[in-house]
Amino acid sequence: MATAEDKMREFLRRQIDPREFDAPAFQKDPFPLYKRLRDDHPVYHDRFHNRWVVSRYWDVDSVFQSSEAYTRGIYEEDGPYEFGSKHVFGPNILEYGVGDRHRWLRNIIAGQFVGQKLNDFLPVIDMIARELIARLGTGSDGKGGFELVTEFSTQFPIRVISNMLGLPREDEDRFVDWYQALIAGLGFGGEHLARGIAARNEMWEYLEPLIEKRRKEPGEDLLSRIIAAELDGKRMSMEEIKGFVALLLAAGGDTTDKAIANMWYHMLYTRPDQFAAVQKDPELWSNVFTEMMRYDPVVHMQQRRATQEIAMHDEVIPKGAIVLIYLGAGNRDERVFKDPDTFDIFRDDLHMGRENRSGRYKDGKPGHLGFGMGQHFCMGYAMARQEAVIACTHLSNALVNPRPKVEDHPGISSPSIDSGGFRSPQELWIEFDRKAEGW
Repeated sequence: MATAEDKMREFLRRQIDPREFDAPAFQKDPFPLYKRLRDDHPVYHDRFHNRWVVSRYWDVDSVFQSSEAYTRGIYEEDGPYEFGSKHVFGPNILEYGVGDRHRWLRNIIAGQFVGQKLNDFLPVIDMIARELIARLGTGSDGKGGFELVTEFSTQFPIRVISNMLGLPREDEDRFVDWYQALIAGLGFGGEHLARGIAARNEMWEYLEPLIEKRRKEPGEDLLSRIIAAELDGKRMSMEEIKGFVALLLAAGGDTTDKAIANMWYHMLYTRPDQFAAVQKDPELWSNVFTEMMRYDPVVHMQQRRATQEIAMHDEVIPKGAIVLIYLGAGNRDERVFKDPDTFDIFRDDLHMGRENRSGRYKDGKPGHLGFGMGQHFCMGYAMARQEAVIACTHLSNALVNPRPKVEDHPGISSPSIDSGGFRSPQELWIEFDRKAEGW
């Protein structure tokens, strides 16, 4: 029979110090803390940061699905806050909650990244991948090597998006630089924020005459489509257009950038045995993308605000409370996925096909949480998947015997707390024997 001392020792063992969320160990490997949250504190009141944390798969799902009880917006749409005034992107759809303004902006844009409109841009995605692969170095002996993050994955999505927008090709390098400053500005460091806002202002000054020209002389590019898109006879303002371009470059670019790097890290270091199967059947890159989005997704957390009191797991989240939903924790929930800490592109308990906003699939299998669900389901989900799979397929087809340049790798981690961005390897050096014929 357990003594009072034993019970106290067990109680203390189960406690979580909220400062663990700020520690370097959590940035590097959050999964042990995720498991403790799921097992002992599925709804955790973090009094240090004044927030609540939700970590189990179906609880995260319930938050996503309930727009009535949770809102993404911190401020009310009809209140005095000037949306975009404090954000490095400027006015953008991410700041709005679940009201009319959010729905209006989302409905204008969402259709531009799916179906035939996305298919129209597939040749651009293909072209940029081939151009970047052609630049990868090859020595005089025919062998080559390159650093994937700086030479390929960071470059690829920004060049794709700038081409889709119809921006001058000679300015692609400027957009890559602006993108990196915008992402760093999402962190907590004042210096990074200042550089991010400076980059945003430079980009806006560059964009404004181009937007005015497209208004008078529209083309078939994405920028013209965004400018001309209407809902109930209304179009976006100049500030909203510029804010959305900043969001496209930063949030859309960072997701795809990190996805590509993460996929290659897992193939080279986590599951080289499965990489052999992928090289034989490149269509399996789609499975690599899906399992990466479950196992260690690019984005691990989203934030909501409770619009009412919510009872969950013997806790009551008060109205107005900040709620963190940990996608990365829910994706490793043993209650949903078998052997969740193993990266496996052949697992039979995960929906491997295209995602949808409901998270409910005909095969009856749960999907990953990486794109969210419900009203705020990622608008660029189809584009991110297409870009990542096409880029990885071309890269693996182009390189003969790709392999890691170094045996040990520090792995995937979150960025430092003072600079923004998502989870990925800082760098990833790859060696190959030569480029395949035709590349």
